[in-house]
Amino acid sequence: MAQDPVEIGVLGALEVRRAGAPAALPGVRPRTALAALAVHAPHPVSVDGLVAAVWGDAAPVRPRGAVHTVVSRLRAVLGGEAVRAGPAGYCLTLPDEAVDAGRFEALRRRALGLPPPQAAGVLDEALALWRGPAYAEFADRDFAVAEAARLEELRLRTVEDRAVLALRTGAVDDAVSVLEDLVTEQPLREHAHELLMTALYRAGRAAEALDRFSALRCTLADELGLDPSPALRDLQLRILGHDLPPGPAEPSARPVPPAWRPAADAFVGREGDTEELLRAVAAHRLVCVTGPGGIGKSRLVAEALPELSRRLARPVVVVELGDAVPAQVDARVAAALGLGATEALRTAVLEYLAVSSLVLVLDGCERVLGEVRDLVEAVGRTAPRVHVLGTSRHRWELPAEQVLPLAPLPLPDPADTPDRAAPAAAVQLFLDRLRRARPAGPLSAPVLRDVGELCRRLDGVPLALELAATQAATLGVRPVLEDVGSGLQLDDGAHGSLRAVVARSYAQLGPPDRALLGRLSAFTGTFDCDAAEHVAPEPRGARAGLARLVQASLVLPVENGAVTRYRLLGIVRAFAAERADDDAAAALRRWAAEHAERCAREAAGPACGTALRALELARGDLASAVAGALAAGDLGPAARTLGALGLCVHWIPGPVLSGLVLRAGEHPGLDGTAAAALALGAAGLAAAERGEPARARRLGARALRGASTPRERFLALAALGIAAMYAGDREEAARCWQAVLAVPRLPDAYASDAHAVLALACAAAGAAREAEEHAAAARRAAERSGAGSRVAFALYASGEVLLPTDPGVAADVLREAARIADGVRAEQVSAVAKVALLSVLTRTGRAAEALGLALTLLELQRRGGHWPQLWTTLRILAELFAAAGRPEAAELVLAAAETSESAPGLVGDDVERYRRLRATVREGLGADRAHRIATVARLLPRTEVLDRARDTAEELSARPSPGPGPAAT
Repeated sequence: MAQDPVEIGVLGALEVRRAGAPAALPGVRPRTALAALAVHAPHPVSVDGLVAAVWGDAAPVRPRGAVHTVVSRLRAVLGGEAVRAGPAGYCLTLPDEAVDAGRFEALRRRALGLPPPQAAGVLDEALALWRGPAYAEFADRDFAVAEAARLEELRLRTVEDRAVLALRTGAVDDAVSVLEDLVTEQPLREHAHELLMTALYRAGRAAEALDRFSALRCTLADELGLDPSPALRDLQLRILGHDLPPGPAEPSARPVPPAWRPAADAFVGREGDTEELLRAVAAHRLVCVTGPGGIGKSRLVAEALPELSRRLARPVVVVELGDAVPAQVDARVAAALGLGATEALRTAVLEYLAVSSLVLVLDGCERVLGEVRDLVEAVGRTAPRVHVLGTSRHRWELPAEQVLPLAPLPLPDPADTPDRAAPAAAVQLFLDRLRRARPAGPLSAPVLRDVGELCRRLDGVPLALELAATQAATLGVRPVLEDVGSGLQLDDGAHGSLRAVVARSYAQLGPPDRALLGRLSAFTGTFDCDAAEHVAPEPRGARAGLARLVQASLVLPVENGAVTRYRLLGIVRAFAAERADDDAAAALRRWAAEHAERCAREAAGPACGTALRALELARGDLASAVAGALAAGDLGPAARTLGALGLCVHWIPGPVLSGLVLRAGEHPGLDGTAAAALALGAAGLAAAERGEPARARRLGARALRGASTPRERFLALAALGIAAMYAGDREEAARCWQAVLAVPRLPDAYASDAHAVLALACAAAGAAREAEEHAAAARRAAERSGAGSRVAFALYASGEVLLPTDPGVAADVLREAARIADGVRAEQVSAVAKVALLSVLTRTGRAAEALGLALTLLELQRRGGHWPQLWTTLRILAELFAAAGRPEAAELVLAAAETSESAPGLVGDDVERYRRLRATVREGLGADRAHRIATVARLLPRTEVLDRARDTAEELSARPSPGPGPAAT
């Protein structure tokens, strides 16, 4: 017989309901046991855990029997199957929705995908479940404290989310009422104040919004000694300037003009569109330029970006999505931002943007519209100082989106005489491209009439005009006019006469050039002449063929310093890919393997910098080639590519390649390939860097069993050594690196790495003499290799070894290590050397230099998503804050680091050092004020802690320097 459904309420006083009616649960001990089981559900609670929760320090004489008695009483009320016993203890076996906290979280998740009116109703339903504080009678008990605090924070966020939805649906007064109640309840909750100020402004009560800001500023200063957050101060300025658009409710370094520019020729006929775009982005945070393919969306944005960056005083980051698939959107954005995260990419992107001030350009969104829409909506909610500018054939369809439809270029009137038709923008563009391809004198009136008619038939679409002009330079205007149909279909930019224009250019190519273009269509990014030769069906004629393709405007040159690289427009790539021979994909995979292997060889020698730069430029196509190889089951080239990249240990592969190397490492067909040992070693390294030491050890062990060459043994042992180090097993890590040194015929570059790591390990263990010997050996081996990244790493290890005895010299050595690493793009070495240098500068009283370096590090580390390194830098900053008379900022950082799961634990001398620092800071603040700051710190998102710390560091760095001071203690 089925039992009546059971419901447990923890959002308020603990209650049990059977079939909708209250069920009595008498006695403190059964109630406490049920609360403990609900906190941990669906995971089991051990007998010892239940004893601690129910009896505390007064444990019963027979604990197992006492727990069994209490559980029996629970089963009598809940039902016999509701509490299950197992080897690990007891657990609730009720469905998630049986506990009101589970229903609350499920409703929050459901609201995320709904339109605002429906989402508002779902959140109302979620909030109605609350009858009082979560786990009310147990909220101060050890087993419930963290869960009660987590649920309460979710409740507060839900109230804020509900207010945002009220604003989106036009219920401004409702939003104001809800938010006023919330800030009364939580007077230090800045996000609630931010929303309230926005709601008041939207309600026509700007003066009240500013009064709220002033009151909060006074409260923060009086009670905590803190300033309002940077986002709040920015919002105040926007309200003062009446610069808040009537859109969604979310409130909101010197700019670096972008280098992105798809073409280098004259920009014709878009002056008005450019100014309209600049005004739109200045006034709206989400702007999408729409229009058919070939209309010039990307070119318009590219031309506007330098002036846009100057006007908004923000740097620009461009993400090209024209050839992306849905699963690549977050990875493309993360890569463009320079983030090093390999997992939870959306979270990493949003965390980075939340504390950024920039313009994010998403170019070519139409193929990944759904994923981009979700991302842009999230950026709009969480990153108030980020403007998003997109190009797409279709709008994003977001409430806050400002759409700018881009029309074709103005056309001449058919009745115009040739001299009156010539100033039309479409004619100007055609003539400019024609003269570039074939310089000539003035055109006759009949030719100009044909040009005007050709422009009209091509509907003024810039890409079609440019391709037609290139053809006309060879064939003449009249033959091209006769060949073009009477209009251009603009549905998706790949059909109609535009496709016919591309087809005509393609038809004019000889068979070798057509075959070469098909092979080049495999590249999704830019490529150089060497790459073109590698994939060409006939390598000897590849350079001449590439020149002819450039002349035909089917391949575009991209200036990149002293070297010219090349790219294909999306429509040309798609057209050529349809006609590529069957070996095109395999040719790309062979090129990727050979390119990676060459770079790996050069990275171990004097050409290290050139090799790492070449890997950066080819990152996207290397990933594309490996992904294609894995999908096709062609494991040989994939293993070669990934194994070679693994040998470039001081290069950061990025999230996509890191994910691919792990996929390859677990592939059942990998062991049958010639490069299996290297690929497994690379996968072990990737697993270790992701914080999966057990997986890294398993992959590293497989690599070592199959290793036969010095490079294979080095990579396998390096993976095992790093995994052991991250797992806290220093002795095993040392044994692995000693084993590296015992490998016969080991190249100097790899021997240098082993000596450097052993020097660091010995220094951490207090073995100064051994550390100095390994550091010296690392330097000698690095110099013999000539590899700049190895020289930098050896110097970094030497600097760490010198720290305890000669910090002044250590600082000089670390500074040189970072300089060399930056010169060869060895980002990992540069980062660790700069963190070590920051510590030295701080502890030797060189505050001005330390602050400048800290700000640089915070930017690099947040791009990489390296939160353990960020917390290390923030802790060092806390020392600077304390020494500069800002104890409130120091306490905020130290308290946040103490409770954050992403902050590394303190070890060695740092434990006592930061204990003394914290005690000094709290003594200066007073116990009550320090406690309140720590409470705020625990509630702040880590990005907000970072933003505040960066703001304080910028403020201190702007002060006149008083000169060297005493070191922090």
